[in-house]
Amino acid sequence: MEHERDLLDEIAQHVRVIGDLDDVERNSRLHWNARYAAGGGPRKTTPHPWLVHHFWRLRPGRALDIACGMGRDSIFLARRGFRVHGIDFSAVALSEAQRRARAADVSDRVSFILADLTAFAFPREHYDLVICFSYWEPKLKATLREAVKPGGFIIYETFNVWWKWTRPEVEERFLLQPGELLNWLKDWHVWAYREVGSDLPLTRGHKAVSSIVAQKPRSG
Repeated sequence: MEHERDLLDEIAQHVRVIGDLDDVERNSRLHWNARYAAGGGPRKTTPHPWLVHHFWRLRPGRALDIACGMGRDSIFLARRGFRVHGIDFSAVALSEAQRRARAADVSDRVSFILADLTAFAFPREHYDLVICFSYWEPKLKATLREAVKPGGFIIYETFNVWWKWTRPEVEERFLLQPGELLNWLKDWHVWAYREVGSDLPLTRGHKAVSSIVAQKPRSG
């Protein structure tokens, strides 16, 4: 606890903190802080391929990166003209994300926020783009839809139930059911969708994920 308080003080000048420590999911947050501090967790600096592959559809604007971790996708977007809010509940990850943003000379275009996503007050119709990778919380489905401007995009990819074939310890509530991601955004324009895992060998090159690119209908 004392170490975590010290870490929050250390990054306070660069990372916006939303909520007291007692307001967040303490066990999960402590788990991820310890995992990142020990050298674990997602540590790649390159953006997710699903985002890169579909970036041509986007125009620079305001972006929200949910569960941004060490900022790989936030920095990618900031380098290409977006103003980015990256949110995560690991202070360790966000400290490294801020360091990487400074090294990439984009710290003026990306703001990192330490917060419990389920308690965060997302602004309505504020973002041109919302992205999320490797995180699923059904409580956020309505909130994230509302946060996107008309004509804006959601680009999402996370693990589905077939991931349990190789990771049986993962709780099923954190995994997508078949068709769940598509049903969530079926009334938007879906530019791309895929489910990987049911018919492929889950080797190192094949993870069981569901992915979508969807555009919110324009008003009027």
